[in-house]
Amino acid sequence: MIKKTIALFLLLGLWQLGVTILEIPVYILPAPTVIAGSLMTHHMLLLKHIFISAAEIIIGLSVAVLLGGLSAILIDYFDRLKPLITPILLTLQSTPPFVLMPLLLLWCGFGFTPKLIVICLSCYFPITVCLLDGLKRSPSNWLDMATIMGANKKATLRFIRLPAALPCLMSGVRLAAIHAPLTVLAADWIGASSGLGYLIMLSHGRLQIELMFACIVCITLMTFALNKGVTLLEKKLVFWPSNTL
Repeated sequence: MIKKTIALFLLLGLWQLGVTILEIPVYILPAPTVIAGSLMTHHMLLLKHIFISAAEIIIGLSVAVLLGGLSAILIDYFDRLKPLITPILLTLQSTPPFVLMPLLLLWCGFGFTPKLIVICLSCYFPITVCLLDGLKRSPSNWLDMATIMGANKKATLRFIRLPAALPCLMSGVRLAAIHAPLTVLAADWIGASSGLGYLIMLSHGRLQIELMFACIVCITLMTFALNKGVTLLEKKLVFWPSNTL
């Protein structure tokens, strides 16, 4: 942690020194001190749009975890659903969700709903696929023991296969947590009236480059915080040593 902090301050120092020596205009590349000043000056405006983007990401990711988890369980439990749902999953994966944004704006209008749908679509696939992969990798000795003890398919899924698949599920959630902020930015750029992506486009159009960089800093910190939260959640849910499986 100390090394990372030193490296960050060193990078910022080199950035500040380079901008000062080369006399780079603010509208090309603002110095870190200018960006910090913009963060302080526009902190209320930034907080407003941070709250909106964070709410969209958290709600969209939560819905995607719920839908993706249910889909993976149903596909695994009912084998006949696999040929029907697999093409849908492949279609979702091959189609970038934000290209659907114009249609969603037409159907749902501007606002929260189309962005929520796009975030759910971008997060749904990695969560579903990772959980399916985890369910397939259940420890064979545990399954054999459950069969010997007379456990049915439902009990085996609930008490053995799902707990064993939790690490894979959290890997999918971690991937989705990376996709979600990028997706919400793309959705803001295509059509929105609020959010950090909207504020980035607005500040760029007004040549407020220091405010644009301040937005980039905010979305970066928010992504780090989201990934840290997922890591802490994983430690709470997957508390057993990995070598026990």
